[in-house]
Amino acid sequence: MKNTLILICSIAFLFSCFKKEDNSNEAMVSISNKDTITADSNPYMKNYKNVTRMKKLLDDAIINGDTISYQDAYKNFIISDNSQQFLYYSIKMARRNNYSRAYFDTYSILNLLDKKNGFVSESDKNESLFYLLKAYEKGDINAKYKLDDLYTKKNTKIPSSSSLLIK
Repeated sequence: MKNTLILICSIAFLFSCFKKEDNSNEAMVSISNKDTITADSNPYMKNYKNVTRMKKLLDDAIINGDTISYQDAYKNFIISDNSQQFLYYSIKMARRNNYSRAYFDTYSILNLLDKKNGFVSESDKNESLFYLLKAYEKGDINAKYKLDDLYTKKNTKIPSSSSLLIK
């Protein structure tokens, strides 16, 4: 009797294990049948295409000097590969609000466009360097590191931005 009871418990235990495994497989199948994985589209592209949102960000940035709105707009333009369209706004933000980061962004965009389009001339280099020097003079840390690479590490004095206007 004792052996029969052990045998019945063992069989019941085995069936319960198989039953749980079957349920888990059914659950996996039902999940995979119901859910499909879709790739999220680029949120920066969505933001860039939202004309009302972009206008508000750019107005807040340029008219009100809102640096956070400026940086948000910058990310949306750059990541959506529309840096050329942002160049106007970075120049406007730099000049109107004397914002050091906008001077550096203008330098970066000009260099990016020059490398991308292959039209680097001496005047283009001077113009982008002018914006880099203005960013440095306004205290932008990125400009400082870039100028360290271009001048300080070569034991050359960093020029002033106004010295480039003479050329």
